[in-house]
Amino acid sequence: MTSTLLHPRIVTAFALLLVGAGLSITAWQGPDDAMLVPRFVLTIWCATALMVLIGELIRRAPVAKAQRSPLPLLMAAVLIAAIATASLGFLIPALPLVALTLWLFRVRQPLWLVLGTLILGGGLWFLFHHVLLIRLPTLLASGLI
Repeated sequence: MTSTLLHPRIVTAFALLLVGAGLSITAWQGPDDAMLVPRFVLTIWCATALMVLIGELIRRAPVAKAQRSPLPLLMAAVLIAAIATASLGFLIPALPLVALTLWLFRVRQPLWLVLGTLILGGGLWFLFHHVLLIRLPTLLASGLI
């Protein structure tokens, strides 16, 4: 039974249920008007996590061989890029993050890695900054980067 409870899908569903419940507590304590949509989304989140958890517990999936996932590395990189955006602007942290993401998606040829990084990272900046006119954090006072 313990090996079944340590299955990654069960642990993930339980963690999502706990996070959703924790966020729901703060959402239900907020103002009524502004928190209506987040309350519905968190309710759906918790219900889905609960259904997945119950389904996984009923199914009693065997414990799979442990594999190293690139997800923690990507999550750490996103967190570092989000923190660095405040001081370095959007474009400088976004480019290494896009390159790492492409590398983890097994884009290994240097030409495609560089082109993909420049097109995706630079394209996102261009889209938000010039097309949608959503000003992203900048490094230079002139707003160039």
